[in-house]
Amino acid sequence: MKRIVILGAGGFGQEVAWVVERLNAVRPVFEILGFADDAEAKREGMCGSYPLLGSIETVKKRFEATGFFCAIGDNRTRQAVTANMRAAGHEPETVIDPSAVVAPRVEIGPGCYIGIGSVVSVGVWLGEGVFVNHDVTVGHDVTVAGFAQLCPGVRISGGCGIGEGTLVGSNACTIPCVRVGAWATIGAGVAVMREVQEGERLVRLSR
Repeated sequence: MKRIVILGAGGFGQEVAWVVERLNAVRPVFEILGFADDAEAKREGMCGSYPLLGSIETVKKRFEATGFFCAIGDNRTRQAVTANMRAAGHEPETVIDPSAVVAPRVEIGPGCYIGIGSVVSVGVWLGEGVFVNHDVTVGHDVTVAGFAQLCPGVRISGGCGIGEGTLVGSNACTIPCVRVGAWATIGAGVAVMREVQEGERLVRLSR
């Protein structure tokens, strides 16, 4: 079993621990050493069934060449923390729920997450640190660049390109073959019908 530390002791970090437990129940893969978090209130004690090991910097120095999963939702912060940990010799691990359906020969970068009930189709490429949350579908021949995040219920149609660091909100969807630029934000429930520029925010206004 690979030994890992989960970076981030918030709700998503605990969700990742739950998915790891689900994965281990099918086939033992990871031993969770505990959580690391920079918040002072989350540096000692327990988080669920696992110990709090201190700040991320403390864990980086305490363990040698340890696997980690960065469970930080903010895409830019996740990118920076991952780079910092990798520079110190630690390796990001990918966590895929056993209920997820992933086509053969899909390319999945390190540090990715694929949640419960999600489908990743043929010809897909996921860059480093991509989050594919619960009940997401990623159509054929889609590329999702590093540190992008697809929130629960997202539907990405075939042939699309999702840029680095982009956030696609819950239940948003795309038509086939559109491109979404790096660090864009797609609001919850939005239907993407056109190209989205780098850094653009595309949201549905509430009434």
